[in-house]
Amino acid sequence: RIPDRPWLPYVAPMAAFLILTAIEGLVSKRNGQTLPLAYAAAYGSKAVLVTAAAWACRSTWRDLRPCPSVMVLAVSVALGLAVAALWVGLDGKVPPLPLTEKRAAFDPGQLPEAARAAFLAVRFYGLVLMVPLVEELFWRSFLVRWIAHQDFRQVPIGRVTPPAAVVTAGLFALAHPEWLPALITGFLWVGLLRWSRSVAACFVSHLVANLALGGWILARGAWHLW
Repeated sequence: RIPDRPWLPYVAPMAAFLILTAIEGLVSKRNGQTLPLAYAAAYGSKAVLVTAAAWACRSTWRDLRPCPSVMVLAVSVALGLAVAALWVGLDGKVPPLPLTEKRAAFDPGQLPEAARAAFLAVRFYGLVLMVPLVEELFWRSFLVRWIAHQDFRQVPIGRVTPPAAVVTAGLFALAHPEWLPALITGFLWVGLLRWSRSVAACFVSHLVANLALGGWILARGAWHLW
């Protein structure tokens, strides 16, 4: 919709997600303690607003062409499960980077029963659909190509230069408290992008990884991972 700013539909949903995540932490705590209802309301508001931003920028969804083959789909799913195993396996084994912001580690058991079910539904929507959509369109569709050429539309999806691989994986790591598994994941997914020539493959892998990780968190009460 803004011809001279083709980057904007890719960046706006990601920027909204990061800004609202920062605000979420500010409005849901008092004296260092998370307020259950305030956190649930803040996360729900973030989900609505980021979804609205993604919908307003849905022109970018054209990059999510279906996976080119059953093999690519199968590899994407397998890699997603491997990524989830990587995050679980490295949990608690890697020291945090200085000044790293910790996750809220919010236990939904603190909420009233009716609110708990609604929060978990919204939280899993955010984890499994919203975040993979926004992040893959930003990291693997836009930024990988923009680093290769500022008129990123000239760069075919799946073309990955070494600087693009290093920079996107590094920034992906810095955007997560679990920096080492995030760094490895960043390289794995940019490798998947280069091999498959498909952002949809990365989206599927991200979705599967987050779904598996969400199941682990729920089963084990490992709230610090979300």
